[in-house]
Amino acid sequence: MSNSRWTKGRLLACAAVAGLAAITACTSGSSDSDDAANHAVGSTGDDAAIAERTEASADDIAATEFLDDRKLIKTGTIEVESDDVDKLLGQLEGVVTLHQGLVDSEDVRTDDDGDARSATIVVRVPVDRFEAAVDDIAGLGELVRVQTSSEDVTTRVADVDARVASAQRAIAQLQVLFDRAAQLRDVIRLESELARRQADLESLQAQQSALARQTALSTIHVSITRTDEEQATDGGDEAGFVDGLESGWSALVTFVRGIVHVFGLVLPIGSLLVALAAAAWLLFRRLRPSTPRGSAG
Repeated sequence: MSNSRWTKGRLLACAAVAGLAAITACTSGSSDSDDAANHAVGSTGDDAAIAERTEASADDIAATEFLDDRKLIKTGTIEVESDDVDKLLGQLEGVVTLHQGLVDSEDVRTDDDGDARSATIVVRVPVDRFEAAVDDIAGLGELVRVQTSSEDVTTRVADVDARVASAQRAIAQLQVLFDRAAQLRDVIRLESELARRQADLESLQAQQSALARQTALSTIHVSITRTDEEQATDGGDEAGFVDGLESGWSALVTFVRGIVHVFGLVLPIGSLLVALAAAAWLLFRRLRPSTPRGSAG
C-alpha cells in the first residue's frame, strides 16, 4: 500500500516537472519568436533605409553624369584699358598659353610712332577653362566691360549625331543595292539617290564638326584700348571746332579748284567759237548786196 502511494507520488511529481518544462519551453519559444520577428522587422527597416540611400546616391551620380555630359557653347566679351597696349598683349599671350588656348585672330592699330594704341583679339580656350580664363584676362588691365553667355546644345548635338548615323546606314544599304543592280535604269536611279544621300551626309558632318569645335573651345573677344587714346577721342569742343574749320576750308579749296579747272577747259573752246562767230559775221556783211539809195521811187 505504501509502495503504491509512493509510486503515485513520483508520477505526479514527474508530471508536474514535465508541465513546468513545457511551459518554460513555450515561453522561451515565444520570446525567441518575438525577438526573431523584431530582428526581422529591424533588418527590413535597415535594408529599406540602405536601399533609399543607395537609390539617392544613384540619382546624384546620374545627375552629375548628366551635367558632365552636357554640350555647352560659351562666349565672352572683355573690354580693358591700359597705358601700354604692347605689354598687355604679351601678358594676354601668356594667359592664353596657361589655359591651353590659342589666338584665333589679332588686329592691332598703331600710332605714328609705331606703338600699339588699340587691339582686337579673338581667343579660343577649352570650355572647362572658360571662367578662369575670363577672370585672368579681365585682370590684366583696367576693366571696362565683361559679358559672358552659355548655350546648351546637348539636344542639338545628339540630334545631329543620330542623323549622321542614320544617313551612314542608309548609304550603306543603298551601296549594297547598287552593287547588286543588274539593269541600267536601276543603276542610274540608285546612283542618283546615293549622290543625294552623300551630299546630305556631308552637310550633317559639317554641322557635327562645327558643333564639336564650338563645344570643345569657347570663344573670348578681347578689346584693348590705350588710356590716352580714349582721352584723345573725347577731346572736347575746341578740337571739334578746329576739325570743323579744317574740314570746311578743305572743302572750299576743293570747290574753287574744280571751278578753275572747268573754266580752264572751257576758255580755249569758247575763245575759238567767238573768233569763228566774228569771222562769219564779217563775211556775211561783205557778201550781203548793198541797196542803192535812190531806187525807192
